[in-house]
Amino acid sequence: MKSFKSKARPDQVNRTESLACIPEHLPGIDWQQTENGEILIEYPLNIKPFFLQIARRFKKGPEPRLTKKLQLDSLGSSVWLMIDGESDVKTIIEKFAEECGLSLQEAEQSVTTFFLQLGQRGLIALK
Repeated sequence: MKSFKSKARPDQVNRTESLACIPEHLPGIDWQQTENGEILIEYPLNIKPFFLQIARRFKKGPEPRLTKKLQLDSLGSSVWLMIDGESDVKTIIEKFAEECGLSLQEAEQSVTTFFLQLGQRGLIALK
């Protein structure tokens, strides 16, 4: 009988390797801390080439820099501020768990999901 196990891809990292990665903010991302301590991130909007060509035909002059804004809540802001280019993911999870009074498992789930979303938006990279 054939096994239904999925084969691990060679480019896939395991849990230990992923926790040892160091997150960093990508260049070209503008962010600021608001008065209430939350983070407001402004990043370039990726437009599909088809729509870019249509916009060029109808608009004469220089292309505008299209950006998108993301407002982080207090928890997301605290994790964003922990990204310093030196701390690894495991250290950030431990700090977050201590700061918020969560178990390590809950903090790991929250932080890794948050990093996945930031990575999908092109705001951070893991090295």
